[in-house]
Amino acid sequence: MICTLIFYFVPAVNAIAPLLGGLLAGYYADGGFGGGLKSGVLMTIFMIIPGFLLGGILGTVLSEAPVLGGFVAASAFIITIVIVAHTAITGIIGSIVGALLAGRKVI
Repeated sequence: MICTLIFYFVPAVNAIAPLLGGLLAGYYADGGFGGGLKSGVLMTIFMIIPGFLLGGILGTVLSEAPVLGGFVAASAFIITIVIVAHTAITGIIGSIVGALLAGRKVI
């Protein structure tokens, strides 16, 4: 998860940051398909918690804005769901691929 967060701050790499973070997590988990799936789901859970907390705080603060408050609050929730879904799907795929690659290493 830490690698994913670091990759999110690198321009042009942030689109595949969950894939790279999941790849590293799955490679170090080294449990085959099941181990990769477990580490990907764990990464997703740890990314969901701060995402919804920050999205909820942003939505609550901006909901009192005079003209577009309700729209901004709803948009914050929808954008949070899209980002979490992107992180979950690509992170789990990367984690599974990393675990399968770890199983193929020769040394």
